[in-house]
Amino acid sequence: MTSNQHLKEYIHQFEELSSHETEEFANAFEEVIVKKRQFIVQPGFTAQYRHFVSEGAFRCYVVGDNGSDHTISFAIEDWWITDYNSYIYQKPATMFVLALEDSVILRIPYEKEHELKKANHKFETIFRIMA
Repeated sequence: MTSNQHLKEYIHQFEELSSHETEEFANAFEEVIVKKRQFIVQPGFTAQYRHFVSEGAFRCYVVGDNGSDHTISFAIEDWWITDYNSYIYQKPATMFVLALEDSVILRIPYEKEHELKKANHKFETIFRIMA
């Protein structure tokens, strides 16, 4: 199954969409191959994307003042991950998001997500339920 098809099946859990709406939603995402130990979010950079994990696993963590890291969350297949404060408010990130294994994600840019939400209330519903 392709990552795009995976996302289509996933979103139908939350909202009944027509085939045209399903395509419109899924086509807003870009597939990205991520290697093990690759960062998709780093502190100091604004999180520009929300990521859907199609395959693989990710760890979101912060580094404390003493240099030790503290896990905030994990994301595996069918989960979403990013530094949400950075993404939602478009401010510099404070967290790292790291691939724990070779992975495939689908990502949507901040601006594209807002365009989808404005275009169709069903898309707004999907993102709200996922949050």
